[in-house]
Formats: sequence, C-alpha cells, structure tokens
Amino acid sequence: MRRDNDTRILVRWCAFLFCVVGFFPSLEAAEFQPFGHLELLQAYSGVKRGNSVLGYDINGYYCPTVKFNNSLYLIPVYSVQYEKIRQYLPEEQGYHLANIYLVHNLSVALRKEFRPGWFVKLTVLGTWNYLKETRDEAWAKGLYDYRDAGGAIDLRHKVKESTRQEDYTAGVEWYRRVYPNYFTLLSTASPTAPERREKDYLGYKYRLGFERANADGSEVYLKPYLLIKYFTDKYLVQEDGVLDPSKRRRDYVISLDCGGKLPLTENISFLLDNNYTFNRSNLGYYDSRDTTALSDDVYTKHYYTCHEYTLGPALEYQYSLDEEKQVKVKIGYSFLDRFYPERKVQTEDSTYSNKKERDSEHAATAQFSWPLTKNIDALARYSYTWARSNYNYQQYYRYRYDSYRIEAGLAVDF
Repeated sequence: MRRDNDTRILVRWCAFLFCVVGFFPSLEAAEFQPFGHLELLQAYSGVKRGNSVLGYDINGYYCPTVKFNNSLYLIPVYSVQYEKIRQYLPEEQGYHLANIYLVHNLSVALRKEFRPGWFVKLTVLGTWNYLKETRDEAWAKGLYDYRDAGGAIDLRHKVKESTRQEDYTAGVEWYRRVYPNYFTLLSTASPTAPERREKDYLGYKYRLGFERANADGSEVYLKPYLLIKYFTDKYLVQEDGVLDPSKRRRDYVISLDCGGKLPLTENISFLLDNNYTFNRSNLGYYDSRDTTALSDDVYTKHYYTCHEYTLGPALEYQYSLDEEKQVKVKIGYSFLDRFYPERKVQTEDSTYSNKKERDSEHAATAQFSWPLTKNIDALARYSYTWARSNYNYQQYYRYRYDSYRIEAGLAVDF
C-alpha cells in the first residue's frame, strides 16, 4: 500500500507538470538536448583488522533536457550509484557495516524564465535507496532501505556582469520518507503495538542559496536550510519507559553549507567545503539494559540532539593538453566533529559515565584523471578514513574504525 501511495504521488506531480506545459501558448518546436556522465570503476576496499572486498563503483547521471523555447525547459534527471565496497555508513545511533549500496534518484523539473534573470522551477522528486550487508541478502529487504517521494518549488535570480556572476535562490521542498522493512521490536512482538513504522517521516525543507563566480576564477557559496521532520509513527518515550501516544517525535535540522575556490597560480587552486548542522529532537531514549530490574535503567532526554561540524580543504591542479583535454590532480582532507550534549558515554561493558558522546571522522583523499579522448578520462581515486569516539560500547554499532578504498577506471561525458 505504501509503495502504491508513493507511486501515485510521483504520477500526480508529473501529470501536473505536463499540464502546466500545456497552458503555455505558441510553443516553438521542441529541441532535445541530452547530456550525461558515467563512471565505471574497479574498487578494492576494506576495513582495518577486517576483510577486504574486490568490487566496483558505478555512478552517473543522465539529463534528457527538452527545450520548448528560450525561456521554458523540461529537465528530467536520473542518477544512480551502485557500489560493492566495504564501508561503514552512519545511522542515528552509530555506524553499521555495509558491502553493497544502490541508490536511484529521479527528478522531473519544469523551469520558466518569467522575466530576464528570474526563474521559477517546479520539481517532482523520487529516491530509492537499498543496502545489502551480505551478497546473499535479497534486494529491497534491507533493514535500512528507504524510499522518498515529493516535490519542490524554487525561485532563482541570476545577476551577470563583466567581472562576476551571482545566483540567489530560495525554495521549499516536501517529501515523504518510508522505511518499508524497519519495524520496532515492540511491533513485531504484538499485533496491536502502537508503533510500526518508527523511522517514517514527512520532511519540509526551506532553503536559501548564494553563489558568486568572479572573472579571476575565484568562487564562493553559502547555502543554509531548515528541515522539519514530522515522524508519523514514532511516539515520545517518558522517563519511566512508557510511550506517550499523544505526542510524536519531531526533529528540527538547521544546516549551513559554505565554501569556495581560490586560484593560487595559473594551474593550482585551493578549495574549501564546510558544513555546520544542528539537529534538535524531542525524542528521548530509555535503555532497559536488557535486564528485568528497573534500578539500572537509564533515561536520556533529547538523545538525538547533536551538533556537527565538517571542514574540507583541498588542492586541485589542472593542466591543459589542448583546448578540450585537461589533466587533473586533487588532494584533500576532511574533518568531522559530532557532539551530543545530552547523550552519555557507555564503557565497553555498557556502564554509563557522566561524559557526553563526541565522535570524530577524518578522511584523506586523492584523485587523478588523464584525458584519453575528448569525452573519456582515465580515473583513479584513493581514500583512507579513520573514525574515533569516546563511546566504547560497540555491541550493536561501531564508533571507531579505519577503512580504505582504491578505485580505477573510466569517466565518460556524453
């Protein structure tokens, strides 16, 4: 039933967009302008003190744009990422190991320039995310698989001068996220359990954006947003461990992406990508410690509230072999710090301390590309990630690990 509802949402939004197109009179002959990008990479990945995997990393997008006239475009975009890579992926309570990852993204947008430099865009959005921990698992049966369906409306103003170009954007996005295979332990034990889909939610995202590109090659961007998550089937837990069916979980996420590009020489540029995210959640966590006694139970208010900072500097070298071929080398480092102001740390034997949880993640990356033809590059990547935390209880989730990946293959533009 939920899968059918998601399909209906996408179909209705698509029908609405095509109806909007039909209201525009005197359309010139439509022009088809497709383009895309595809990366086919062999990958070798592993986890320190664990197994390694010889796999692949296939990702790309295709955009069969339709130009109706100089001010009206229909922009469908399909993207896919298919990885067989041994890696730890983040969840709300920690990291879990996955070997095979597949995500499809589909959007259909109608963009109209209603006056010079002013654009409005209506978009239909859909996402299908799948995870497999082992090769023997069936597709679409993963615990953390999810689907998104929704839409967005965006307003953009472009200012172009001889020495710079600036873009100002504002938009609203709505979507519903469904985890079809994620059930609470309570719901599996009782046919009349109050919670069955505790991770499903409705999301409303309000976003702004500013980008500036200068004639000297320097760039800067600033992109804040507010995301409100209304969980449809997750009730608040009280201090005695009893659910309150009159109150549901609600999260407020404030995020800011900022950074830019600064040319240092003719061929070398400094890049910087930063993020700050604050997640405020009204949901607490009651830990029964897997015992029948109530004396050792622990309740944590605002368990999922956290601050997260990311800093990502990089150096990029570009050398032109001719007008349409460039050699590129990029070396980067990223640092993430995550702090939970109310979540207490557990020791290796699960005992709670008075310290608050703080996680960090470091990643060193390198990428090299060499043009083989106008549209095909040889591509190689390397990354090493190490995560650390003062949270020592790792029976269900990991908080400290080292992982690596080496990839090589082809990148194709078409």
